Amino acid sequence: MIISARNRRFNMTIDAPPSKSVYHRELIVRFLCGDREHLEDKALDSNDIKATRACLRSLRDHGTDKSVTLPCGESGSTLRFMIPVASAFLLAKGEEKAERIVFTTEGRLFERPVKELSDAMRAHGITIEEDPENRCFIASGSMTPGRYEIDGGISSQYISGLLMALPLFDDISMVEVRGQIKSGRYIDLTMDALSKYGAPVRREGNVFFPSFGGYKKIEDSDFRVEGDWSNGAFLLCLSRFCDIKIRNLDPDSKQGDKAILEFMNAIEEKDNVSFDCSDIPDIVPYMAVTAAFSVDRAVFSGIGRLRIKESDRVSAIREQLGAVGVKTKETTDTLTVFGITPGEAEYEVPVRLSSYNDHRMAMCAILIAVILGTEADIDDIDCLDKSFPEFKEIVRREMMP
Repeated sequence: MIISARNRRFNMTIDAPPSKSVYHRELIVRFLCGDREHLEDKALDSNDIKATRACLRSLRDHGTDKSVTLPCGESGSTLRFMIPVASAFLLAKGEEKAERIVFTTEGRLFERPVKELSDAMRAHGITIEEDPENRCFIASGSMTPGRYEIDGGISSQYISGLLMALPLFDDISMVEVRGQIKSGRYIDLTMDALSKYGAPVRREGNVFFPSFGGYKKIEDSDFRVEGDWSNGAFLLCLSRFCDIKIRNLDPDSKQGDKAILEFMNAIEEKDNVSFDCSDIPDIVPYMAVTAAFSVDRAVFSGIGRLRIKESDRVSAIREQLGAVGVKTKETTDTLTVFGITPGEAEYEVPVRLSSYNDHRMAMCAILIAVILGTEADIDDIDCLDKSFPEFKEIVRREMMP
């Protein structure tokens, strides 16, 4: 698809979409509190949120089926949250409502890791098998409460999923995290959601003690979700190079990706920046592109997990920037970007950029086109539906040549 940023200033106001991170958690916790009114898709839902709603509808409608299918789409959050939540809901020992749960996947989701979660749950009665032919995971057994031990170095989503699941049991449980906790701010969001709905979590170091005895019923019939700082980070990077204004971002939010504000301040003040991205991997692609045309040199550390996202985002960032003459280098856990001015960029028109079927890399391709004020041939922008479908329509409306 050819898009054009030639002679366009994009003078508009854009609302950041609802936070996916908060939305996933609130939908799940509210469901466990008895809310069955917010399970139907909404017009501007991202595909990831649609996946969580679809899984919750499957839990609601399972009836007497012994095999229940949960369609997780391409959403890593959905899969990693729902494996423990659905297991506690349908496979709790003594109250088994099913014999197995099938978690279907799309895209690269089947290839993304769940081993640490599987190991933690195996010790408590749940076996998670992989079905490579059908690209799905199958959970079976009888889940029990108790002490769950898990490595914290791969994904905080494992921990969040367990914290949402364990309050369903009548006996005390705990989640003991070994090693460093990656993306710990996302666990804070989970704890906030649980506390909001009457199931607070007590934390002592790396041990988490969720409430137990079941969730309390909720009375309110509506809820609002704050704006998303992950997509907001993209919009803020975009606004550095064009005339857009962003609304619906809470400066007091606990979302980790609010760290984009620190980054934007840093590139205003320095020609060389270093940024630890261990807790904010999702916004590294936007930061890398922005830094490429803002500072002489930028070093992003803590980026190892970018390789196991919807695409290998380290490789994808380097290829996109390389396509316009920006030099980069990588180590196991760092990405270094050597900046140039837009006038020094070298490329053919239209510049050919892949999205790698990855919504964040599609946004980076659009960002590069805007920064250079040029035409770009992007192989796919439909992947924006995963997190920001409204922006896909803005691109079609504002950037078609």
